[in-house]
This record gives sequence, C-alpha cells and structure tokens, in this order.
Amino acid sequence: MDIKVFQTGRHYSEKGQRIAYTCDDDNVYFVDADRGIDGVFPNYLHEKDIPHWHLMGLYDKGGYRHYKLKELYIRDALSDRAYNF
Repeated sequence: MDIKVFQTGRHYSEKGQRIAYTCDDDNVYFVDADRGIDGVFPNYLHEKDIPHWHLMGLYDKGGYRHYKLKELYIRDALSDRAYNF
C-alpha cells in the first residue's frame, strides 16, 4: 500500500492539518488526523496515484462513506502515518 501524507496548510490544530491517503482501482481512503475525520471516496479516475489537490477537492465536497469492517486495517495504517507525520 502506497501511503501519501501531506500538510494542507490549514490551521485546524497546533500541528495544522495532516492528511494521509491511499487509493486502489475502486476507492480513495483518507484520514485527517487533526480534525478526526476519515472516510472512503469512490475512485472515479481508477488511478492508483492521484494528486493531493484532487483528494482535497473530493474532501471539501464531502460525500465520503465510512470504512467497512474489512477496510479497517487501511484506516489504521493511514492513522499511524498521519499522526506520526
């Protein structure tokens, strides 16, 4: 799993806004460490390497779903990377 982590530049906490994400052919998974938000978007582009600005566009529009039980290991790995960024 290729996890990307970035700082949005928004000031939601003293550490800013740290987001970790990854994607597969069907979904884009993310964790926002500083706002305590996580979720899954459909990967309409069907690409495994989307840019962080595309993720932020999806995130700002909302429409993400909760993680399914079988996907929780992805959320845990993203959380670990986001909180330790």
